[in-house]
Amino acid sequence: MKTSHILIRHLLLLALMGSLTVLAPGAQESENESFMLRMTHAYDAAWDRGDIAAMVEMFDPECVFRSPFQVRIGRDAVRDNVFKNWKRFRDSHTIETQAKIEGDLAYSFQESTMNDYGPEGGDIVKERRVERHVMIFSRRPGEDWKIRAIFVFDELPFSSALPVGK
Repeated sequence: MKTSHILIRHLLLLALMGSLTVLAPGAQESENESFMLRMTHAYDAAWDRGDIAAMVEMFDPECVFRSPFQVRIGRDAVRDNVFKNWKRFRDSHTIETQAKIEGDLAYSFQESTMNDYGPEGGDIVKERRVERHVMIFSRRPGEDWKIRAIFVFDELPFSSALPVGK
């Protein structure tokens, strides 16, 4: 839990200092997209197909997930409580608005649109949602990058001008 508090403090300090790099519009579609956005797109694809094993593999064992509805600490808690919502929220489209890499920590501020199919899932879109969040990635020595934290800040009003996966 102490590690989580350090990550949160570091993230807030970066945001307050304004030291994040802003990406050019459309960068998420280019060859030069950040590894963080590529990982996010892989995560979104695994989510959309309900591939829990693939999503679990992308998370650090000590990860943190925070939304307005819940806080989960640890990969098992995220798997057991967050991933059960995969049938409800699908068809994500994510853009990166800011990114920063500092050694073995990386930060990606993002906006995602998604379709909400309701608590039971199904094929009928009940609502379209937009959220702003930050994903923090970490890399342990000799290992690949993992998702260390996802902090959902807020939901924005949906606009038909925003891209949605389907």
